[in-house]
Amino acid sequence: MTAPVPPELLQKALRKITAALKGLGRGSAVIGDLAHRSYGIPLEPRAVEVLVPAADETLLSAARGEGLRTTDDALLLRWHDAAVAAAADVRLLEASTPRLARVLDRARPADILGVGVPVASCNDLILLRAGSADPADRKMLVELLRHGAGRIDPPLLKKEAEEAGVFDALRSAWQEARA
Repeated sequence: MTAPVPPELLQKALRKITAALKGLGRGSAVIGDLAHRSYGIPLEPRAVEVLVPAADETLLSAARGEGLRTTDDALLLRWHDAAVAAAADVRLLEASTPRLARVLDRARPADILGVGVPVASCNDLILLRAGSADPADRKMLVELLRHGAGRIDPPLLKKEAEEAGVFDALRSAWQEARA
């Protein structure tokens, strides 16, 4: 696991990818640790993670125009800050399924690190974590269920969890969160 990244670097990286997306008129949704923080979960983000409609050459070119660097991984960008000799990663996830496209549709405006961005709904963050086999994601799922209980739409969550085949994992995490 990588070390936490200073918030100032994450803020700059988030501003850069947001500017590239807005310049292209593309929708997006912040996901991952930064989105979880927007729902009250105290953790140290290690990267900017953004769901995008497509990570095509047009987006990558716009990101490079904002100062982000591409890497060997087409879905990983990096913001280098020469003043502090450090970098922040920007991980892109493509909305390549109808379920992920709905995450983009349901994203709502939020302020993350002083940057106005669309952020995935609490339900969608729960569903993204519920589908993972990573123990760290399970832990974050339980925390999100605890902190986000008032923001959850239970009928929608159940429907989408069943559709995604993660209902049993979600039910188990919910029981753990309530314990």
